[in-house]
Amino acid sequence: MYHSTAILFSLLPLTLAAVNGPCIDGTPGVCVTTSDCAAADGSFRSGFCPNDPDNVRCCIKPECGSGGNCRSTSSCDGTPKAGLCPGPSTFQCCQPKSNGGGGAPGGGGSTGDHSLSANGVDFIAGFEGFEPNFYNDAAGVRTIGYGHACQEAGECDDINPPITKAEGKDLLNSDANTFEACVNKDVTVAINQNQFDALVSFTYNLGCGNLANIAHTLNANDFSGATAQMKEYTHGGGKVLPGLVRRRQAEVDLFNS
Repeated sequence: MYHSTAILFSLLPLTLAAVNGPCIDGTPGVCVTTSDCAAADGSFRSGFCPNDPDNVRCCIKPECGSGGNCRSTSSCDGTPKAGLCPGPSTFQCCQPKSNGGGGAPGGGGSTGDHSLSANGVDFIAGFEGFEPNFYNDAAGVRTIGYGHACQEAGECDDINPPITKAEGKDLLNSDANTFEACVNKDVTVAINQNQFDALVSFTYNLGCGNLANIAHTLNANDFSGATAQMKEYTHGGGKVLPGLVRRRQAEVDLFNS
């Protein structure tokens, strides 16, 4: 899943990610101390702020304000609002332009009632790979199943390995909730179930921040342009990764089916 893709980041040169700087490789977060992240009700992830002190992590806050999410102001296609997110003034709560005083963002084509289908779960699972026992991923995060990461102490204490593939898919489905919410919020044109599943897979792998440009193109009813953009996200460590090429093509094929 999105935070399990830290394995890609092991290919990157280790550069210092300064406090208040962006998380590496486009991850939609900011590098701050874990205490500042917790104070802002964010969640932190390891491996996205290399070479920083142990108490500095990539802080992500997918929900803020009225239907917004925390992201760089430069990638905000809505209205940025200060004071709701951790980090510097350039990392703010991006709220929908057409919120209309509390109503659902977007028009009648809102996809807010979609959820990941069983086929979508199987699709993502096929790319994530399955491990029935706990292991540490490339960033040192305790992980199990289809890339389910134990981000906080005690989070996975109720999991008794080895788990079955069915249990792993239950965890995957739960982990996908955040990314379902991003697609439902950001995509305001009508899309079908396969298109939704493909976008959740894309966002699950790359994070909500990387959905912004795709959603902007979709919302302009340029579906072919959006799929062309999706296929551009194939790089890690400055080079094209065959696994990402295959995944992007499969997502585009699912979207177009």
